Amino acid sequence: MSSGPTAKLIDELVLAVAGTARDARARHMLAQALHGLVRLARSEQLLDMQRDAARAMGAGSRREARALMRRLGACSQGQLRLALQDRVADRA
Repeated sequence: MSSGPTAKLIDELVLAVAGTARDARARHMLAQALHGLVRLARSEQLLDMQRDAARAMGAGSRREARALMRRLGACSQGQLRLALQDRVADRA
C-alpha cells in the first residue's frame, strides 16, 4: 500500500469512523473500500481528461473521439482495464 497523503488520510478516516473498538477485520475492510474508491475516482478523472483533450483537439464525431482517446490512453491502458474490471465486479 502506498504511504502518500491519500493513504494517511484514509488511515485517519478509518480510525475516526471505526475507532479501536471494532475488530481489525472491519477496519481493514473499510480501508480497502476507501482505497478502491480512490482508485476508481482517479480512473474516472483520467477518462474525463482524455475526453476533454479529444474535444479540444477537434474531434467532430464519436468515432474520431474514440480514436483520439485510444492514442492518448495507449500508455495507461492497464489502469483503465483495472478500473473497468472493478466496475464489473461491483455490479456482480
